[in-house]
Amino acid sequence: MLCLILYSAIVLPKSKPMRVLVVDDDPMSLDLLRVLLYAEGYAVECAESGEAAINQLLHSHTAPDILLVDAQMPGLAGSRLAGELRGFCPPKTLLLLMSASRPPGQVMARFDGFLLKPFNMKDLAAMLEARNSPSSAINTPARQERWTVVRGPASRSPSNSGLVSIAASSEPQTASIENERRHPPQHVQAPSTEAVPSGSSSDAPVLNETIYRQLAASMPVPQLHQMYALCLSDARKRIHSMRQLAAAHDAIAFVRQAHAIKGGCGMLGATELHTLAGQLEAGGLEAAATSGTDEVNSLDELTAACDRLERILGSRV
Repeated sequence: MLCLILYSAIVLPKSKPMRVLVVDDDPMSLDLLRVLLYAEGYAVECAESGEAAINQLLHSHTAPDILLVDAQMPGLAGSRLAGELRGFCPPKTLLLLMSASRPPGQVMARFDGFLLKPFNMKDLAAMLEARNSPSSAINTPARQERWTVVRGPASRSPSNSGLVSIAASSEPQTASIENERRHPPQHVQAPSTEAVPSGSSSDAPVLNETIYRQLAASMPVPQLHQMYALCLSDARKRIHSMRQLAAAHDAIAFVRQAHAIKGGCGMLGATELHTLAGQLEAGGLEAAATSGTDEVNSLDELTAACDRLERILGSRV
């Protein structure tokens, strides 16, 4: 697990009673969420797997108020993990699913809400507010029948929050589809002033300025840049692994590595890396084949995107 010695440099957080257990197998996402939640005043614990989360709950005297669970983890995950977590938590615990890709409806229906990475602490606050609003209160115990979706990327206007409440239904997936027909998903891309330099084959900005400013407000800039450096190091290691996986024709592991890059880079506003990794995740091994300078989804282009982000961050030190 990546260890970030950031807390001594961060202003002491505001006092809040909310306890959060974050469950994610990606060390980069886990550390980033730990820092952001701590800066907002939450008491934060982390688990690197579903099994580790169950073990922590089993030996804890106090259940968390919120469980933030990644959707794509090896081992115990998804609907089965949700069922296990329910058995160790009281009804008041809010069970939230998070992922860089939208999971199947039947998986989301087992959770109280879904956060699409990248998201920020305002999105989490909006989720809590929607959950605790009088209109969401119902007289029957239907925790698995009513849930909320927050759609990223992070940063959106108050009038376009992207919150969608799903009414109680005996068929959660059908209700979700009908709700999205009436209220289409709203994907709002936060503006960025960092254009992609000439020579890049991606239309995405290198760095999302809105997310960068939000993160800089949560921690000292040197520590933020340390986190970007760890993210880039992690991405480069995964790219190296993806080259080996491509040579071995291991499509499943290849896609898993691309998904991990997409999630971690998205949370940090590394938009070009997030976009290219998402294209590799969607295209699989076929997208990794290098076919000349026009190949958008190649691993070489992903490496070049790491270099571009590093140069931009280096100019700000």
